[in-house]
Amino acid sequence: MMRRQRMLLMLVVLLGMGGMDRVQAEQSAPPESCRTQPYETKMECYQQHLETVLQAEGTEGALTALEQITTQDPEALREAHPLVHHIGQQSFTRYGTAPLAMSHCRDVFWSGCYHGVLQAFLSSLAAVEPEHILPLCPISETVSAYSFQRYNCLHGLGHGLTIQFRYDVLKSLAFCDALPGSWDRESCYGGVFMENIVTFQQARRAQPVGHHHHEATSFLNPQDLLYPCSVLTEKYLRACYLMQTSAVLTFLNYDFAQAFTQCARVEGEHRTTCYRSLGRDISGYTLRDAQQVNALCRLGQGDQIQQCFIGAVKDFILTDANPDPGLALCRSLDGPFKKDCYATVGEMVVPLYDDKNKRAQACRKSEDAYVDACLATATAF
Repeated sequence: MMRRQRMLLMLVVLLGMGGMDRVQAEQSAPPESCRTQPYETKMECYQQHLETVLQAEGTEGALTALEQITTQDPEALREAHPLVHHIGQQSFTRYGTAPLAMSHCRDVFWSGCYHGVLQAFLSSLAAVEPEHILPLCPISETVSAYSFQRYNCLHGLGHGLTIQFRYDVLKSLAFCDALPGSWDRESCYGGVFMENIVTFQQARRAQPVGHHHHEATSFLNPQDLLYPCSVLTEKYLRACYLMQTSAVLTFLNYDFAQAFTQCARVEGEHRTTCYRSLGRDISGYTLRDAQQVNALCRLGQGDQIQQCFIGAVKDFILTDANPDPGLALCRSLDGPFKKDCYATVGEMVVPLYDDKNKRAQACRKSEDAYVDACLATATAF
């Protein structure tokens, strides 16, 4: 029954997106006046515009409007994640419940729409208890346990908890620990660490130069660029190091060669995680430009380069939940780096597609010699 209703709903949505909405979307194209404003004012202007569109055309319309803005303004593309969070928060206000609001979100811009919804939901509660968070990311006929959709929900929960608990990272992680299953907890931890760093970066950007003495959060430390990872217990380390280079680069003013040196300080297996995190940051920093990614990852040495490419290819794919940009990056790499790159594409299509045929289809777009490397992981599950 559920599936049938959903199919009907999909049809209504698809048919409803005919001529009429297209006209509205054109009319509500962002006022040019936003783009000429100074940075802060401009972002506020975009936020207001997105709210207007959301009221008129729902979350779907607002996400489309944001896509249009980011194709025209590179500064907006850099701020796409906070802007899409804003859409999510406003969506919760409009639709009233977290599940309903999330059903209107899409996987674009690092899936920030889902994060924003959960953030707003948790803020709406007088006090957050573990029982509030347990039913938030259910497994259903349409959402399988390890799917990208469910990951987004759990990751978004981590963001929401961190905001709710005023950036008390330890308290937020402890709430993630209430979730059953290690994969669920890991996904939530990642949201906590990401929210902690992103907010720190935004606050730092907003401060005039020389006013860094009151840092935005207590959970980052310019004297120890690997903090808090350097002091946390083992169970949190993978998720922590998977985000930490974003903080490292902020403190180092994006000196990538120095960032590789910082990662080299990490003890044991998480050193690899740190290099992958750096690859993700290089991908974001270059706005997924394969040529620049090639150049910056090569500031590392030996295996560091390979791990950097693996982190980058994941980001190429996850940004819009699409394997094609990742395949294009693998194609651009030198011979020795190709195999692991294509194998990573194979790994990434697993949460994207429940259907094995769809995964195989994506892998067949690899260069002939590497199709098997991609398929090995893609069809193993």
